[in-house]
Amino acid sequence: MDNWNSQSGDIESVDQVYQLLLEIARSSLSDIPRIPENITLKSLPLIQKLQSIQQRPQGQAFKSDSFSVNDLEWVSQVRHLLEELTGESLSERPKMPENLAGRALSLADKAQSIKENIEENAAHSPTDEDENSLQSPDSLLNLLHQSLKTQRAKSYKPDAPEWQQVLTLLDVVQSIYKQIQS
Repeated sequence: MDNWNSQSGDIESVDQVYQLLLEIARSSLSDIPRIPENITLKSLPLIQKLQSIQQRPQGQAFKSDSFSVNDLEWVSQVRHLLEELTGESLSERPKMPENLAGRALSLADKAQSIKENIEENAAHSPTDEDENSLQSPDSLLNLLHQSLKTQRAKSYKPDAPEWQQVLTLLDVVQSIYKQIQS
């Protein structure tokens, strides 16, 4: 997931931000508005990723061989919101930031647009399959691994042991395949 320079990495990372923003909005709109639990643990890795995006040469916020989406303002706004929430959650007397739900929903909407743009451009870009009628099993296993991780993140029970079992089994399959190839 550290690879922001791939279509699946872009989609997965933007989706993580999207899911966290929705959680923030839900928490702030609940009967008892609050900062989401474990916000620091969830947001720190995303803040680091967003910071690395901001340090790239201008115009390369989300980039692959076939498309580029430049929205550094969104990256900056999300990073600022996550840093603000993290700071509040670590303070002695945490307080809800102003208009938290509205800000989170607005940024989540933009995340959804970015994700759709990435997916649309990925669907229209030439793939290895166009060049070769068959993809290698290794690349298909990698795609399956990324897809399962994305589905796990979207799941209602992402911490269910079955997810880890499936991912572990896939790792075993990949390892055996690599042994066969060598």
